[in-house]
Amino acid sequence: MQIITQGTVKGSFYRKSLILVLIITCLPVTLISIGLYYTGSDRIVEELNKAHQIQLKQSIQRLDDYLSHLELYSAQLGFNPGFDKSLAVIDFHQQFQRTNDLLRSLSLMKDSNPLISSVVLYLKDSDKVIGDDSGVRTIPNEQERAVFQSLLRGDEGIYWVHSIHPIHRPESNHHGVIIKLPGGTQSAAYGAFIIYINQSALNNMVQRLTSGAGVAFLIDDHDQMITDSSKDFNEIQGLEEALKAYVRHDNLHENTFVYDWQGQSFSVSYGKLAKLGTEFTYISATPLSQIMAPVSSMVKTVLLVSGFGLFMALLLSWFASKKIYDPIRRLAKVFHSFKDGEPVANDELAYIERQWKRQLEKSEQLYTKVKQSVPNLREGFLLQLLEGHLYYLSDQELALKMKELDWSIENKQFVFFVMQLHGMSSFDTAFSEKDKQLISYAASNIVEELCSAQVELFHVINYQDLSVGLFLMLDSSMDSSEIKDKLANDFMSALNNVLRMTVTLVISKATCSIGEIPGLAEQTRQALRYREIGPSNQRLDMDDFLLAGHQPVRFPFELEREIVHAFSIGMEEETMMRISQFMQALQKESSTELMVHQGLMKLLGSMWDAILKSGTNPYTLYQGADLYEQLQAIREPEEMLDWFRHKLVAPFIQTLSLTYDPELKSAIDRLLLKIQEEYLSDISLEGYAEQLQMSPFKLSRAFKQMTGQNYVDYVTKLRMEKCKELLLTTDLKIGEIAEKLRYQPSHLIRLFKKSEELTPGQYREKHSH
Repeated sequence: MQIITQGTVKGSFYRKSLILVLIITCLPVTLISIGLYYTGSDRIVEELNKAHQIQLKQSIQRLDDYLSHLELYSAQLGFNPGFDKSLAVIDFHQQFQRTNDLLRSLSLMKDSNPLISSVVLYLKDSDKVIGDDSGVRTIPNEQERAVFQSLLRGDEGIYWVHSIHPIHRPESNHHGVIIKLPGGTQSAAYGAFIIYINQSALNNMVQRLTSGAGVAFLIDDHDQMITDSSKDFNEIQGLEEALKAYVRHDNLHENTFVYDWQGQSFSVSYGKLAKLGTEFTYISATPLSQIMAPVSSMVKTVLLVSGFGLFMALLLSWFASKKIYDPIRRLAKVFHSFKDGEPVANDELAYIERQWKRQLEKSEQLYTKVKQSVPNLREGFLLQLLEGHLYYLSDQELALKMKELDWSIENKQFVFFVMQLHGMSSFDTAFSEKDKQLISYAASNIVEELCSAQVELFHVINYQDLSVGLFLMLDSSMDSSEIKDKLANDFMSALNNVLRMTVTLVISKATCSIGEIPGLAEQTRQALRYREIGPSNQRLDMDDFLLAGHQPVRFPFELEREIVHAFSIGMEEETMMRISQFMQALQKESSTELMVHQGLMKLLGSMWDAILKSGTNPYTLYQGADLYEQLQAIREPEEMLDWFRHKLVAPFIQTLSLTYDPELKSAIDRLLLKIQEEYLSDISLEGYAEQLQMSPFKLSRAFKQMTGQNYVDYVTKLRMEKCKELLLTTDLKIGEIAEKLRYQPSHLIRLFKKSEELTPGQYREKHSH
């Protein structure tokens, strides 16, 4: 393998590119030149010949139009009622006015067609000839009379005569048209109109059928020449005779062909025109050299330009190949300078391809990693922004960072949504913290799916506590209220239907400033605390949000004192009943979550004070837990009550029970064992109080403080457990079981249904398997 250094040695790419550029530049020029010479000229000849034929047809049509007009005009003269038989007996000297009108009419006839030289009226009976230029003349002799009378013989009403002279110029012969009067052949003619043809005008019309050195002429059906050529007679006589012979032999109505004459080629066209009772034949011959004159100069120019183009192509090919190779050399040098670059080989392109693929693979791997990390980077950046940790950055710096995360924020407005789910306490099953996280995850997915179908730029934040945040970027030109209403309705409907939970939704104001986003997010999340505690969906729009701080709030101080008293003496059920009443009183005064939380916080402080007064160490009792923080995180009323029972009241009551008189505690322990042995017999609290030598009231309070429930409920619970055992393990009837448990059957059924929400029979049937 040859190693290419920085010197003048070039690799195979330079040679290949030079050859390729030479082929690309020279071959088209050569092929174009040859194509133009061999095919282009024929095409040009064809086009020029077409143009010549079009021009020829136009000239022929013009000639045909003039002859047709002359023929039509002649027919009109023959049948004109103004030229009736009264002309035969007119006295031209006496009837001066009519004679003058007649002469004026003849003059107008002459001017109506350029082919007309003059028009005369011949009247046989009066031997008169009336003309526009000769006036009224009498035929001077018999010879002339015989000539004019011969014009009236024959059956044709309108016909062409090859030669006729005017009466006042016998030496001048003209072609003419005879129109007998009256028109038609029904009666003998009493005269005729004689139209003398303007030979010069006819010659000019026919000569327009050709140009330059060409010839054109018109012959009648007897091969007599109608037109005279302006060219030398000796030069064209032979050609005209040869063409007449060819046309006569061809015997076609019209044709176009190439005719060779004395070493010269002519483009010949001929055709027949049946006019004025005669069949005329026009013949036009134009030299091909005259038609091809523009082509010859064009071919020479093309050959000259092609030669120059070929020379320039060679020069530019050499120059272009050097310029093409220069970036290849530099690119190979760049790849060689890489840390892991291999030496440059003889085939530079193969080397560059290998290096390029290697770098492309690295780039794609890096791009994939960056793309995969963009969502996490976005979420991290957005969380920092919403938490206010990026306060030190200006709006421009924040915009630049968002642009780096593929967020285009130009001409955008920003809106923040917060959704809080409620209603977990309404389900029968208990939910753990992990269940809440799963529900939050499901809610965030629902919000993201709904947004992706309606909004282009957004980000969903899962707070993992049954709340979801949504950051929207909308066009400044959009009506934000419309899209907010649409999304809010969709979110509430979807979360209600899918998760079976109610929603509190807070919508921030729209802003175009990035720096205001943290404040909006904080305000929006805090506004959740102002929701009304209830089982229905709620929407709080910060555009319309107004804190009602001027209304007076009545705090239930009496209930607070009763709760603290019951709590202090260890009455758990009494305490919880009063706490429930306390919460209802708070909701009645102010139904917002914030006010209820503040009232419960004050109650917690009072109960905390009672714990301290009892001599109990709260830190040890509650294992260092921050009760205020726990209560602050709870949003459902039922969960708040449950928290008070299990997290605050029950531990304290249990500890308080342990601090009572040891002898009393020992008596209660003995009583519990005795009840376990005798609960199927007739026992009563009064009987046990007598046995223990204490009052029933004192025993009842001590029993409740020690066990957390009163005597009757405790015994009833034991008997219901025994009833379930007998229902499932024996075939005893309900009456027999009631007798064993010391109950009436109806009373047993009522107690059992209250405990299990089933009758004993339904319970046995349900669990029979």
